[in-house]
Amino acid sequence: MSEVDGLTPTKTGDERITYRGPIKRLLVSPEIGALIGAVVVWAFFWGNGDKFGTAGSTANFLDVAAPLGIMAVTVSLLMIGGEFDLSAGVMTGASGVTIALMAKYFTDGGISLWVCIPAAFLLAGCVGWWNGFLVNRTGLPSFIVTLGSFFIIKGANLVFSKRINSLVNVSDVDEAHGYGFFKAVLGGENKFGDMKYRDVIFLVGGLLFAVLMILGFMEQALVRRAQRSNTDFLIAIVGVAAAIFGVLTLHRTDSVNGNVLAGVVGLIGTVVAIVFYARARFDGREKLVGSLPDASKKFLAFGLLGVFVAGFAGQLFDRNEERVMLQWMPLWMRFVVAIAAGALPLAITIRSFMRGDVELRGKVIAGLIVRLPLICLVSLIGIVSLFQLTTVQAVRAVLITVAGVGAATCFYQARRAAGKLSTKWFVYIGVLMSAAFVFIAFALRADSSAPRFRGGIFTSLLLASALALATTLVEASHRSRTKADEAADQLGRRMVLLGVVVGAIALSVRLLLSDGVFRMSVFWWMFFTAVGAFVLTKTKYGNWIFAVGGNKDAARATGVPADKVKTALFMATSLMGAFVGAMILMRLNSVQAQQGDGQEFEYIIAAVVGGNLMTGGYGSVVGASLGALIMAVSKNGIPAAQWNQDGRFIFLGAVLLVAVLVNNYVRKKANEQR
Repeated sequence: MSEVDGLTPTKTGDERITYRGPIKRLLVSPEIGALIGAVVVWAFFWGNGDKFGTAGSTANFLDVAAPLGIMAVTVSLLMIGGEFDLSAGVMTGASGVTIALMAKYFTDGGISLWVCIPAAFLLAGCVGWWNGFLVNRTGLPSFIVTLGSFFIIKGANLVFSKRINSLVNVSDVDEAHGYGFFKAVLGGENKFGDMKYRDVIFLVGGLLFAVLMILGFMEQALVRRAQRSNTDFLIAIVGVAAAIFGVLTLHRTDSVNGNVLAGVVGLIGTVVAIVFYARARFDGREKLVGSLPDASKKFLAFGLLGVFVAGFAGQLFDRNEERVMLQWMPLWMRFVVAIAAGALPLAITIRSFMRGDVELRGKVIAGLIVRLPLICLVSLIGIVSLFQLTTVQAVRAVLITVAGVGAATCFYQARRAAGKLSTKWFVYIGVLMSAAFVFIAFALRADSSAPRFRGGIFTSLLLASALALATTLVEASHRSRTKADEAADQLGRRMVLLGVVVGAIALSVRLLLSDGVFRMSVFWWMFFTAVGAFVLTKTKYGNWIFAVGGNKDAARATGVPADKVKTALFMATSLMGAFVGAMILMRLNSVQAQQGDGQEFEYIIAAVVGGNLMTGGYGSVVGASLGALIMAVSKNGIPAAQWNQDGRFIFLGAVLLVAVLVNNYVRKKANEQR
């Protein structure tokens, strides 16, 4: 125990472990890719579908996400444990069919749901135990074992439903005893009317959410001063007042002058509030004197290119143009695209070749003579097919989104690289990043007549600009913590938690009190996500799951009951399938024998998008739920944007590939900082 740099005496822990601030911990967490993806995908469809983002559409995609998310929770736990369950999807239909057939035909007058539902859960638990038993006893891959269970259960569903009910659809269980209770608990929904002060509560809650999150992160990242500066604190309060004025004005007006004035005042006020609060509360740091690193130059070039594309893409493409992209292109542009598509693999190969080992270049050239023409042909066909499948609207939206997100990422990386050598260049790049957000905000606002763009997107980008500038000035002027401070960390975590709660309440008020619908399926989704996250991260069972998924033999050698853990995970997956099947039956009063067929792959996709490794030993329950949300948003967002609904498969495939790449990068960075 010691007192260093103004910190209160606390235990600093193992000095061999690098201390990581809240932002760094967030950026190397397995669910960060899914979190960013959920925000980007939602914003993408919000900007391209006039009806997307309303209370009704939100209730719809949450209803789709709920059963998918519930199953993704247990599937992700099983994947972290190193196994798969291909019978998870069909188990939902089997459980629903079992409950319905028992309720209608078990006796002449049927049987109570108080008996049917526990019986279905018992059957599901037995199936899960059997899967786990076979995997542990025989050593066969879980893929093979559960694939066999899938076909057996699917066949049994069809045989029993047709033989007993004469149809594959079993319905009308609403007359069974206990239906009212289980309908309310599993499949109920509550409708809310409009509320007078709904927008005010949402706005105030949103502001409190932002303030608490910023303060919480700063408490966990910076070194406290021995004594607070009251003068700087008063200036920060003035900045808060100016920021609130700007946000309220932006919320009330759509006029050009009003938005400009409110935007400037809100931007300056937010920056002043954050910067002077940091000066009042935390210690300063010495400036670094150095030159701009080459890595920053490269990222800056790509960042500026992204800003240019995001700002002017709206001028190049008409948002109302529904023609296929390839047909929209003039003939000369088609030739340019074809040449570029064929030359892209060649350029990548030459670049890799020049960086490779000189002694191996001869062998590489011999291989490329045979393979490169085929690779170029595949690239040409793929890119031309992509332009044939997409419309001008879709390309416009994707281009703006990808360019904007890419520019922000490049500026962040450029600022990060510069901050290691030069404070001056760190600030310059941060100011440039802030200006880029402002430029894109005004460009998008001028390009659109929709109020949601002129108000919502404009305000969001200005706030992002203010945060980029404020965090740059704070990081450049204050010392980051390199050691733990128990008191500050505890305060910061409480602020973040309180901010999340306040933000969730504000968002719920905005959605539910707008003629919205709250379904019990969403509640159960949130509940099981919270329980799964707690078990995985806060209990010894979670440690056992990670250990078994990483190396089963090593885990067993350290005393972990590996076989029991895997069996319990298989049973949990089957039991959750039974729960979802009962929930669907109570909601719709009917169930198909084919219910859930093929959805096991969607559960796995949601888990992978959420940062879970297919090889086991790494992942996140919260990430899996976010992956389910991304899939549900895309399913509802594509028709809302009036695109071809079959395009959702292309979108999901692209999201899966990008998610895997991002997750691999995040895991690599996490391992580097241990």
